Amino acid sequence: MKITDIQCHIMNIPRPDGTGVRRNWIFVEIQTDEGITGIGEATTEYHEVAVKAQIESELKPRLLGMDPTDVERIWQLGYRDFWWRQGVVHTSAMSGVDQALWDIAGKAAGQPVFKLLGGKVRERVRCYIRYGPEFHGVSLEEAAGCVSEMGFDAFKVGPGVPTQPYDAAKQVEVAIETLTKARQILGPDVALMIDVGGLFDPLSAHRLIEGLRPLNMHFVEEPTDMDTVEPTLRLKRDFPDVPIAVGERLLTRWDCRPWFEQQAIDVCQADISHAGGISEMLKIAHFAEVYGITMAPHNPYGPVGLAAAGHLAAAIQNFNILEHCPIQPWFDEVQTLKVPVVDGYIDVNELASRPGLGVELDMDLVKSRSKHVALDGRRYLQSDGSTPTV
Repeated sequence: MKITDIQCHIMNIPRPDGTGVRRNWIFVEIQTDEGITGIGEATTEYHEVAVKAQIESELKPRLLGMDPTDVERIWQLGYRDFWWRQGVVHTSAMSGVDQALWDIAGKAAGQPVFKLLGGKVRERVRCYIRYGPEFHGVSLEEAAGCVSEMGFDAFKVGPGVPTQPYDAAKQVEVAIETLTKARQILGPDVALMIDVGGLFDPLSAHRLIEGLRPLNMHFVEEPTDMDTVEPTLRLKRDFPDVPIAVGERLLTRWDCRPWFEQQAIDVCQADISHAGGISEMLKIAHFAEVYGITMAPHNPYGPVGLAAAGHLAAAIQNFNILEHCPIQPWFDEVQTLKVPVVDGYIDVNELASRPGLGVELDMDLVKSRSKHVALDGRRYLQSDGSTPTV
């Protein structure tokens, strides 16, 4: 079997209220001379056009004619054939290609991808929903009720409405108040998480976690920025009873190494659409297992990323929980074969009946929304007009 074509499709997704664009999903389609097509996802923020160019202008000419089932060989070539390695553009492009290759390999073998990764270690994959932009205009109470009705027993909340101008001390109070309210609404049995998004300096992050301590947090995500390991390491040492999670901006096992070796985190959130695809995420997971670190893949994107992360989660021992954002326009409609999420869990036994990744897309719909629209940036300004160190 040989690769005959590689195409990258950008699909714009509006906000839930239909205004503007919330996300640009990036799907990678690989075709072969035996009629088997693989699909992967390379969705990122702000670099969509660059990712598409990296795939079609740089990776495609190198991979045409290669056997798509030589997944590791292709990964190594795609990574090491470039002098400038890593960076979110390169590794996201690699991630989408890698997922599509595993999809082809599974279809060619007549097996689900998790079987090719060593087989399942669990029957179902626990997912959580986050209270974020997908719930635009929906109150915390309404969102929590919606999540409960969908059968999920895990919920992630942000740090509350940003203060204007940005004030770290006040934002800590807002975050603690928001999460306390969430715990009261959800009750004691729902896993509760907070996505801080690297919003606080180390001292403010310390005050935040101290205030969240009574809430029995499942984890606290990116309490401070990830430019260096030490601030997060200090938080983990000061709060051994509050799990610390980071990783959505870690690219490949080389990025993960200092965080793992210094025991700076409890939970790794590497992203299967950024960190190098299924191949690299499997290595990251095994690496993390040595240090007692669990995996909770970052996954706020489209259905192909969800499927790929689901297969990975089914096959790794140290899986924790998987992010899932189904409340997005077109999420269900774009799937002609849907990822089997039932009562907050991906059904691994249902995946077992499907070769490859077990998800198929309506490519006509994808192509009908192919206009790329630039996303709004994330910006905070302090009272003196400067940008905070976040």
